[in-house]
Amino acid sequence: MAAVDCIIKLGGSAVTQKDQLETLKAGALQKAAALVAKVSAAGARRCVVVHGAGSFGHFQAKQYGVACGSSTRSAVSPTLRRGLCLTRLSVTKLNHLVTDQLVRNGVPAVGISPFGTWKTAFKNISQAGIDTVMDVLDSGYVPVLHGDCALDSEQHCCILSGDTIIEILAQKLSPRRVVFLTDVNGVYSCPPDTSGARLVNSITVGPDGNMEPPVLTSVLPHDTTGGVSLKLQSAVNIVSRSCGAIPVLICKLDSEAAERACLTGKLEEGEGTQLFFKDI
Repeated sequence: MAAVDCIIKLGGSAVTQKDQLETLKAGALQKAAALVAKVSAAGARRCVVVHGAGSFGHFQAKQYGVACGSSTRSAVSPTLRRGLCLTRLSVTKLNHLVTDQLVRNGVPAVGISPFGTWKTAFKNISQAGIDTVMDVLDSGYVPVLHGDCALDSEQHCCILSGDTIIEILAQKLSPRRVVFLTDVNGVYSCPPDTSGARLVNSITVGPDGNMEPPVLTSVLPHDTTGGVSLKLQSAVNIVSRSCGAIPVLICKLDSEAAERACLTGKLEEGEGTQLFFKDI
C-alpha cells in the first residue's frame, strides 16, 4: 500500500451552521471541496477525508440519548432504536452532500459510513473498518468518512466521532500529516469568544500525552461528541503515540493557510496551531 499523504478533518462547525438543524455552510463546503481537489491532484498524493456531523445528527442523538445507549442490552427501547435510525439518516445525508460536492470538483470521492464495520465496547473501539478504507485507497479513490452511530457490545449503541475515527486511521495508515480544518484560526487559550482569548501557535506534547500550554475548551449543549475538547485530545494522542512522526495541524478552513497545511504540513505564526512532540 502506497503512503497516505494527508488525512483531512472537516470540522462540523466549519461546513455546517452547528446551531441550526441540518443547515450547510454552502460556501465553506465548496472551498473545502476545492482544497481537497488540489491535495488529491498534487502528484501521487493520496488523502482521506473525515467530516464531523455539525448540525446533522447531533440534535437527533441528543434528543434520543443515542450516545448513552441502553443500560439493558436485551431490552432496547423502540425509542432508542428510532433515535439511532434518525441520527443515521441525518449524518448520511450530510455525507452525501459532502461527497457530492467533492465529486463536482473532480475528486474521485466515495462516501463510507462507519456503521456496521466500526464497533465499540463501552464506547471504546473494538473493531475498526480499516480494510474497507485501504481497499478504496488502493483502488484510486478518496474515502470520505464521517462521525456516525456505532453498535456497542455493552450498551447497544453509541456515537463514534470523526475525531476518534481519525485517531485510528492515523495509527493504521501512518499519514505524512493530519490537518483539522475548523471555523476558527486554530486552538485558543480559552474559548475564542471569551475575553482575552489568544491563538496558541504551538502545543508541545509529551510521551505521556501531557500538553503545554494548557487550554480551556467549551462544548455546545447539543454536541454529543465532546466538541473542541475531543478534537484536541485526538490531536494530542496522534502526536504522542507516533512520537511526533505524524505532525498535526489545526487551522481555519477558509484561509490561505489551509492549503499550505494540507500540501506541505507547515504553518506560519498566527495562521493556526501546530502540535509538536517533545521527549523527556
